[in-house]
Amino acid sequence: MNESPELVRQLLKIVVAHAVFFDTCDDSVLDADTALEQMEGAAYLLNQLAAADKKRLVDELASLAALETGPSDREYLEGFAYAVGLVDEEGRLT
Repeated sequence: MNESPELVRQLLKIVVAHAVFFDTCDDSVLDADTALEQMEGAAYLLNQLAAADKKRLVDELASLAALETGPSDREYLEGFAYAVGLVDEEGRLT
């Protein structure tokens, strides 16, 4: 996907938007166990990427966070790579 950085950016925005939904919906919308299962599935798939691809996603998340004007949305983006296990507590790739 090196030839299409906008594709990667848009796909990452979709992944993050779905993560926000699964993280924030209440039980009347979606069972909490199902939401957790979906988040764990997404994290698993992201962690199957090669190190270079993980780095690209982490860099893209940082770029999206820097452009975000909403404080809570920026904070979510800043913590996403850690939340799904792409990086450790010190920000190093896993």
